[in-house]
Amino acid sequence: MKPTNIKSSCDDVSTSMKRLILIRHGEAEHMTGDYTGGWTDLPLTELGRRQARAVAKRLGRELEGVRFELLCSDLIRARETADIIGEELGVAPRAQPELRELNNGVASGKTKEEASAHFSEPTKPYIDWQPYPGAETWRRFHARVAGYMESLSETGDKTLVIVAHGGTIINIINWWLELDMETVNRVSFSVTPASITVLGTTVFHERSIERLNDVSHLLDGGLLEDRLLKA
Repeated sequence: MKPTNIKSSCDDVSTSMKRLILIRHGEAEHMTGDYTGGWTDLPLTELGRRQARAVAKRLGRELEGVRFELLCSDLIRARETADIIGEELGVAPRAQPELRELNNGVASGKTKEEASAHFSEPTKPYIDWQPYPGAETWRRFHARVAGYMESLSETGDKTLVIVAHGGTIINIINWWLELDMETVNRVSFSVTPASITVLGTTVFHERSIERLNDVSHLLDGGLLEDRLLKA
């Protein structure tokens, strides 16, 4: 059975192996209101802040004694989550625009009703579908995220803690597993708000998913609503 503690999972792996801890931001106001997501820049809800504190407490226990760097998207909901985590861990997060959610073009900042007037129905292949004028396709979104992650490849023995968005985290997983575009077009992963996903390397130098969409810290605190499982 694979270990579930972040520190102990490194015991038999070379300290030069890179590990990634991916955190989706907590519940944000667009999830409870009538606004689109993407680059719409709204803050966390009160529940979202409580979720971020639960993540922070858990990481505080699991990262004790571990060298790490804290990165985040520069959108408000991710920065707020990262600030709460950083305060608990005693580090300042570094905000990066490359870690933003999919650019939803003209739909950014609009209500769902306003955005619907600009919506284009899905076309195949889905990775090349542009949902709104000025929006990214999934292929371009993947290229943006993957290009940024490649730029971080030389991190030594540091663990990278990244606070971002559902789509961004999916693309980081796709990049980590080195999936081709045909596979990316056919598969996805569930990433719940304030969840923890851990990517690592096995003793055989294989890239692995150690933990995916872990929300046990939210369940323990009664901070997971059914609707968030579909967010």
